[in-house]
Amino acid sequence: MKFTVLKSVLMDKLVPAMGTVSNKNTITSIEGVLLETIDDQTVRLSTYDMNKGVRATFTPSEIEREGRFIINAQRFYQTVKVMPEQEITIDINDNLNCTISSGKASFSMYAMNGDEFPVLPELTAEQGFEISGAVLKKLIGKVFHSIAAEQDIRPMLRGAFFKLEENRLEVVSCDSFTLSKCEMTCDIDYFGRSEHKHSLIIPSHALAEMMKIIDDSDEKVRISLTRKHAIVRTGDMIFFTRTIDSEYIDYNKIIPKNNDIFVTVNRERLLSGLERANIIAEEKIQGSGKSYVKIRTEESSLTLTSSSVNGKVYDEMECIHEGGDIEIGFNCRYLINSVKVAEGEKIFVTFKNPTQAITIEAAEKNEEFNYFYMILPVRMKNDN
Repeated sequence: MKFTVLKSVLMDKLVPAMGTVSNKNTITSIEGVLLETIDDQTVRLSTYDMNKGVRATFTPSEIEREGRFIINAQRFYQTVKVMPEQEITIDINDNLNCTISSGKASFSMYAMNGDEFPVLPELTAEQGFEISGAVLKKLIGKVFHSIAAEQDIRPMLRGAFFKLEENRLEVVSCDSFTLSKCEMTCDIDYFGRSEHKHSLIIPSHALAEMMKIIDDSDEKVRISLTRKHAIVRTGDMIFFTRTIDSEYIDYNKIIPKNNDIFVTVNRERLLSGLERANIIAEEKIQGSGKSYVKIRTEESSLTLTSSSVNGKVYDEMECIHEGGDIEIGFNCRYLINSVKVAEGEKIFVTFKNPTQAITIEAAEKNEEFNYFYMILPVRMKNDN
């Protein structure tokens, strides 16, 4: 195999593919990138970590010899990255010697036979949907912070739940302390089945890579669904991932329905106050662990306080307050994560008592787009 390609063209495909390269596996071939000529004008690049992968095509300036080989992905990426901003020639001979050159600079490394690359899942499906990339990326970004960690024993919570019905998309995530739900009315083009309805769970590690590949544009992203995989096509790039084969939790049952203390507050003002409080709340003093932020409502004011061995913080802001007064504690980072991705000038926060979850929504309702966040409080110490 021998071809010449502009560095910018190759890097455009290689950078997003690096997120699906395995570096913790005993199978050497999946630590590599598969390069193969498709015809006399096209080269295809593939990476696959046995759970998710990327396949992309590009057009080189010239193809002198066809072939199919694997190159160690990290070494290949680091080499191409430091090459001059001009054409790069990749030459792999039958003895599996690979030379990467540009101008008078060249690197040599070993390659592997392309037949050793694992078989990719079937990347064609007869059903799925098309949706704006900007819409998809926005909704994922609104709920990503609430996806449970990889160590969580509940597999369905280690991803985001997507529910599509007619022209409505709802995305939900939940861990042990927060729940995020975002929904939007948008153009969804279904294919392959008569009913306009789908649901699936995409794992968090795959969503992180999807966010890098999808453009912030109204160009449609095509998502095909098989029994075990979601296949995302955007431009001349294909991203695919295993879905989580599990029933998602009945999240509507755990959403508080009887909160009776209501606060409307400026979102940016609350966020800046939380970030100041977090300086104290996230201090770890002599292994004592992190502190928390305390919220207190009183008449037309909301105050934030936090204390540690090294200091205290106090911040008071105006709000519209209905119902009784309350004093309640939270992990400050959970509040920041939700308030930061909320939208609108003001947000609407509901409380019940110091041991029940609060909810955060937009103060002004929107029929096209809505978000909802639920956060559990922490048990406060009497001396804080």
